[in-house]
Amino acid sequence: MTGVNETTTSPTTIPPADGTDNNSVSTLPFSRSIRWMILGEQSLASLFLFLIVSTMGAQVFARYFFGAPISWSEEVARLALIWMTFIAAAFVMAEGRHITVDVLSPRLSLRGQLWMECFSHGVVTGTCLLLLFGGIRFVWYVGKVGSPSLGIPMSWWYGAVGVGLLLMATHSVLNLLQVLSTGQPTVRDGIVEEEALHLDMEQGE
Repeated sequence: MTGVNETTTSPTTIPPADGTDNNSVSTLPFSRSIRWMILGEQSLASLFLFLIVSTMGAQVFARYFFGAPISWSEEVARLALIWMTFIAAAFVMAEGRHITVDVLSPRLSLRGQLWMECFSHGVVTGTCLLLLFGGIRFVWYVGKVGSPSLGIPMSWWYGAVGVGLLLMATHSVLNLLQVLSTGQPTVRDGIVEEEALHLDMEQGE
């Protein structure tokens, strides 16, 4: 069981979230850059979350204690929510924690799983870049329109989607390079935990 638990920290191509030292992870290409990218994205997402909570808290306080709600609070909270969502989607992509349906991959050989993962990273990267380039014209078109309360250009609203797509595409490419450098498919937490559960059940019987 000790060997199984040691592999459940995170995907093998991503630095452990608990900060523990792992030589196999630290020697992967771009591991330091990925670590700093994730840290920056998590910091920005936390900042936007704090902005949402503080502005909505101020709105409730002003409404019920002074009878004068803040007109721009909901707009700021909505803008922060959009940015937080797409920034968070980026570091979730880096950690390999987006929802997946593993129907075919577990039934393949290790080489087949490797090629399947490389293919999935390629599809994700291509989709993100396709949506990004397709949305640039739209963001440019609506950029001159301002929001109702603060007059913030709409490009700041829809631009969050483009930034998130670019970050997700970058993480997908980096994950692909790391998988190719190891020559092994990434071990996901869910797969390892399921195998550990089956092992416990077999031992119990």
